[in-house]
Amino acid sequence: MNITFKSLQKSHFPLLLKWLKTPHIKAWWDPGLKWTKKLIQEKYGNYVYGYKLENNIPKKIHAFIIEIDKQPIGYIQVYDAYDFHRSVPLKNLPKSLAAFDIFIGQKEYLNKGIGSKVIKLFLESFCKSKYKYIFVDPDHNNIAAIKAYEKAGFKKIEEQLEESKEIWMLMSLE
Repeated sequence: MNITFKSLQKSHFPLLLKWLKTPHIKAWWDPGLKWTKKLIQEKYGNYVYGYKLENNIPKKIHAFIIEIDKQPIGYIQVYDAYDFHRSVPLKNLPKSLAAFDIFIGQKEYLNKGIGSKVIKLFLESFCKSKYKYIFVDPDHNNIAAIKAYEKAGFKKIEEQLEESKEIWMLMSLE
């Protein structure tokens, strides 16, 4: 199994649209949105160029399509954790902190331990040289994601159950 990461391109947008409409992604990733081609273009258009606008200021974000043996299976993105608004402000966390988001879009790759392998490889390849810590904040009910993060080396550090229903998880990259 050869895992690779391809920088997000506009040609990937139909695939993102397909994945974001699937029930296993929709449950956790922008569940209130009704995804369309136009919304994909609006949200991910600048990601192709390595940034996202936050209060009209371009902030770096690096987005990739996950491939296994050259077959696209999912999406992953990484960014400085402090650059973007969150439902609960980050507090008491390290300064050199990246955050990432991931989903496996192709159902046939779920529940096979692939997520944790992808995460480990991605962090080693794209994050370790730039950040000291990596952060992720899954919904407390997203048990599969939490298990994949734990298997990859993340530790639960705080629960934000009343405010956002998130579990804050952290891993040292040093």
